[in-house]
Amino acid sequence: MNAEELSARTKSTALKNGADLAGILTADALPEHGSSIRKMMPGAKSVLVIAAGHSLGALLSGANELGQFDTIHTYNESARAAHSASRFLESRGHLAAGVPAFIPLDMDEPGKGMRGEICWRRAGVRAGLGSYGESGALVTREFGQAVRLSGVITTAKLVPDSPLDDDICDHCMKCVKACPVNALSGQGRIDKKKCGDHIFKFGFRYFQSLMEGMLSGPDDDLVRRIRGNGLRQLWQTFMTGNYYYCFKCQSQCPATRLPGD
Repeated sequence: MNAEELSARTKSTALKNGADLAGILTADALPEHGSSIRKMMPGAKSVLVIAAGHSLGALLSGANELGQFDTIHTYNESARAAHSASRFLESRGHLAAGVPAFIPLDMDEPGKGMRGEICWRRAGVRAGLGSYGESGALVTREFGQAVRLSGVITTAKLVPDSPLDDDICDHCMKCVKACPVNALSGQGRIDKKKCGDHIFKFGFRYFQSLMEGMLSGPDDDLVRRIRGNGLRQLWQTFMTGNYYYCFKCQSQCPATRLPGD
């Protein structure tokens, strides 16, 4: 099987098993992540980028539980596609492994579980899946910002796709204006602390603050938090593995629309 056929069949496998979009780039096209890629798979030559689309109704509903439920499903679809593509490549004699954009992540320094080994937004742009939005997110022609990403690294030498010539984002700034904590300032600039404090407010940071409060000695505020909504939200986060609490920049993007609109 030549490189062109292997590449086409790898993408086809991903698309048949949960992916809505798939693109390829060389491992060398991600020099920022070169050390991470070499650590995970010495000899990796190619990277497959996978995008799975959200249910637009879930994002637009305004009900956080619907957005979270759909996020779980969408990440699962991207993971299924990555695993299927990896198994296909290994059936053809090449090492391959799926790499998540979401949990599980390396919890050691310097990322502390807040940064993946590969920035799949960057990889998606370079593999031709879309372009950057004002929010810094990947904007695709087919789904706007309403996608979740994962990918595969492999020792197979696949044929890379080209970045898009056109800019999918129309720079309307609706994503920036929709941010409830003013974490976005356009041109991809993000105040990650403001964003993280909001979307991950019942994730690790909340858990850490509870543990620190218990270690330093409980006070009335800590008791109220333990008895209140926050602990219930934290329990749900532990049970589902999903700690997103905001979908505004995705849902407000004009490119995020129903297929055919």
